[in-house]
Amino acid sequence: MKTTLQFFKDMGVCDGAYAVLERVFHSAGVTSFDYATGYELMLGMMDELEIDAAQSGVPGHDTAQGWLKWCYDLRTRPEAIMYFGDHIEENVFRTADGHLHETQAAAQDHRRRSFAEQRRDHAAARVINGVRLGPEGAETWEVVDPTGTAVLAGYDAFIWHDSTTGLNHRTNSLDEAVAFNAAQAQILDAIDAAEAAARIERKISDERQPSWPVPTTTLAGGSGRKTGMPVWRAAPPA
Repeated sequence: MKTTLQFFKDMGVCDGAYAVLERVFHSAGVTSFDYATGYELMLGMMDELEIDAAQSGVPGHDTAQGWLKWCYDLRTRPEAIMYFGDHIEENVFRTADGHLHETQAAAQDHRRRSFAEQRRDHAAARVINGVRLGPEGAETWEVVDPTGTAVLAGYDAFIWHDSTTGLNHRTNSLDEAVAFNAAQAQILDAIDAAEAAARIERKISDERQPSWPVPTTTLAGGSGRKTGMPVWRAAPPA
């Protein structure tokens, strides 16, 4: 991954770390640094970085370890990987429930079917049976479409399935039936909102930088950690 001073500034580096980066760039006589090379260089400057960081006086930005962690985390920030437009966009798409798909169309279809299933389950749970009482205690049950109080008002009792107990719930209270219906409507609204917010993400990775071993350090996460890790970004509307 290519880096420049402007890149670090746009990524939000703190002033103290930026001053050190500026010194390193100028000392090397370059305008850009390969990310892996620059990170290795910083690992060799820990004593110097500790002094510079301590002098920054900014809480949370006053340790060399904090500076390095910030730089290390750039590897998983989509805006960093995409900064110079040289990233790889892979044909792997992830829906909000964690499922992976080979095309964006397949991901969109999975999302549509998933929320459609939730609506079907909700519709089954929302069924209200209106009860009309006849001669000698005879009952007539009708599935009602509870679009309002006027529709419900024509019944003597109401029965619906209580998902919390697994049993049917019966009430003679119109107010209770109206409240149940209103609560179910809120669930449907929540499903609609969840679908609208459910992002589809596309897998991207760093094209310029192949995987490279990081020296064993608690900061870097151990020798098994690699750069060039895949990152997910929001897929544009199809």
